[in-house]
Amino acid sequence: MTEFRVRKPDGWTTVSFPDEVGTISAGGGKVDGQLCLTLTGERDDGPRIVELGILDVDENDEHLLENTVPRTEDGTSVVLDRLLPS
Repeated sequence: MTEFRVRKPDGWTTVSFPDEVGTISAGGGKVDGQLCLTLTGERDDGPRIVELGILDVDENDEHLLENTVPRTEDGTSVVLDRLLPS
């Protein structure tokens, strides 16, 4: 089981992907009109596994992704940065 610590609108939590998932990628998109990250797990023997509504991935877990989370210069995820008041 591959686990990621992620930030969702209600706080930090853990999401898990089964071992048969070969690659996990982060992508941007919108859920209910709100910018967010989506983690997508690809596997050969079944449909993709998708986790929606993510604002950030713990930087200590980011190495488990095929790509990187888009971040501002100070390390904040771009998604979370857009939600924070100026």
